[in-house]
Amino acid sequence: MHVDDVTQHPRHAPARARFTTVFVMIALVVVLIVARYGTIMLGEERASGALLAQPTVERGPILDRNGRILAIQTELETLWAWRPEVADPARVAAELAPLIGMREGELADRLSGPTGSVTIKRTISPSESEAVRQAREQGRLQGIRLRPDRGRSYPEQESLAPVIGFVGDDAVGLTGIEYTMEDWLAPGEGDAYGNQVFLSVDMNVQYESERLARLALREHRADSVILLTMDSRSGDILGYASVPGFDPNLFSAYAESARRNRPISDVYEPGSVFKIFSVASFLQLGSIDMTSTFATTGVYERSEPPITDLANYGTIDTTGILRFSSNVGAAMASERANARSFYNMLRLFGFGEETGVDLNGEEAGILARPDSWSGRTKPTIAIGQEIAVTALQVAAGATVFANSGILIKPNIVDKIVSPTGRVLLDYGRTPVREVVSPETARSVLLAMEQAVVADGTARRVRYDGLRVAAKTGTAEKPDPATGTYSDSAFLASTLAILPVDDPSVIVYMVIDHPKTGEYYGGRIVTPIVRDYLDFLVPYLGLPVAGDREVVHAGRITVPSVGLPGISDSVPDFTGLPKRTLLPLLDRDDLEVTIDGFGWVVRQEPPAGTPLREGMSIRLELE
Repeated sequence: MHVDDVTQHPRHAPARARFTTVFVMIALVVVLIVARYGTIMLGEERASGALLAQPTVERGPILDRNGRILAIQTELETLWAWRPEVADPARVAAELAPLIGMREGELADRLSGPTGSVTIKRTISPSESEAVRQAREQGRLQGIRLRPDRGRSYPEQESLAPVIGFVGDDAVGLTGIEYTMEDWLAPGEGDAYGNQVFLSVDMNVQYESERLARLALREHRADSVILLTMDSRSGDILGYASVPGFDPNLFSAYAESARRNRPISDVYEPGSVFKIFSVASFLQLGSIDMTSTFATTGVYERSEPPITDLANYGTIDTTGILRFSSNVGAAMASERANARSFYNMLRLFGFGEETGVDLNGEEAGILARPDSWSGRTKPTIAIGQEIAVTALQVAAGATVFANSGILIKPNIVDKIVSPTGRVLLDYGRTPVREVVSPETARSVLLAMEQAVVADGTARRVRYDGLRVAAKTGTAEKPDPATGTYSDSAFLASTLAILPVDDPSVIVYMVIDHPKTGEYYGGRIVTPIVRDYLDFLVPYLGLPVAGDREVVHAGRITVPSVGLPGISDSVPDFTGLPKRTLLPLLDRDDLEVTIDGFGWVVRQEPPAGTPLREGMSIRLELE
């Protein structure tokens, strides 16, 4: 028996050991499942927070050049549901939808999905959290829960949204600066805080450019409007208006087409604005000079179909091509240039390639190689057709005329600063290459100035006491249905460089498909650019002839304007400046929206309305 015991032990002991191991593993799995179920079913907000791992790095803020916050990390709450507890999805959806601004049908579908948990809305506002919490306490939202979450807040809402971009549910940038500066904003697990990204944009310039862009959008019932403002010396983009826009706080509510970054992603034929680049190319190549003459008759016959002018300008010189925006003159000038040389000059201006601005989604435009050109291509490109550009390419190309022939890279980022205030990277002026000689650049600039005086096409941009150079453009848009140019869809634009004697600012405005009858850039865009200069010139401190500097030895005391007290009713905010209103954005008991720049001219609800917690107050400034 003893021998049998010895011989059986090696055979059966491993089997018993394996059985014990499997039993223990199964028991552990069961315990984990029960614990997980208990955490989800019995836990409240604190337990549920474990369902979504929180980022360990606080994402750095995005600010304008003056330190105004454009994007910041927030500690908010995320709304989620445990579907097994939602007995009546339709009823819960009806209760919940008005509290969080979601569609009832969409909400009911999400609550009726497969069993388990579902995130309903991330990083909801404090007022939404409080409304949900009260409804839960009243027993009206069975299965609906809240958990602490880190979110991203964009206090300027639609303003500059295509540039700023937004982050996804995992707090990783998806587009715009949030995407391109991801490694700076959230550098890694070894850092508790991300860096600060300062943009080149001045939000005061941005507010005014967006106001005028929205005005143009409404007045001309256009598809879209772009208004870019650039410091021509440094390449810094000061204003980047693109309307209609979207609110990055609610980015998922907008179609992808509505979130397009038009100034770098929309590609179009520029029309007559492009003549400044064509004329500069011909001058630099030696094909023409400023004394060259062109006997225009109103029609350029050596093209099919013929190229025409609005009128017969007779014999004009090189300046006249830009002053009158003569298609025929530009086409005749193109005859004297070699096709490949012309192509190479346009590439030097940056056409057919990205500008390199720190934004994602930039298009290179379209500039076909000369070996694919037809007999009509060269004169057609000379007048701004058969070539496709982006708005930023045009503005960047114009830096050549403001910098004695040097192309300057556009900047959207000003600097990157560490959480401790140390400047890690300072974006400065970046010359790309010499495109034309200083003499050629100056000649084109002076010719553009002639378009602003007397009977030039840009005469409505004239600003007394300030020398302005400008070029207008009107382009026919292609009709996809016919494969030809449309007779009803146009693109109107104006480019301005100022002041001529010391160029420092470039303004470029594009109105896409105006539908109110007028569509010429010289008629509908130039007046808006002129209105813009009324703000821009004094704001940037550009010298105006006739202005006098007044020296005052005394002291002026300006009484401060305070924020009115808020108690039982909505106060009267009329006439208050935006700076005074900013503390309202920090209140957790009110949803305050501030639109525009200047002083309050309208408010909703009106003064005297009974105040309630969570109330939405909208203030419109002009």
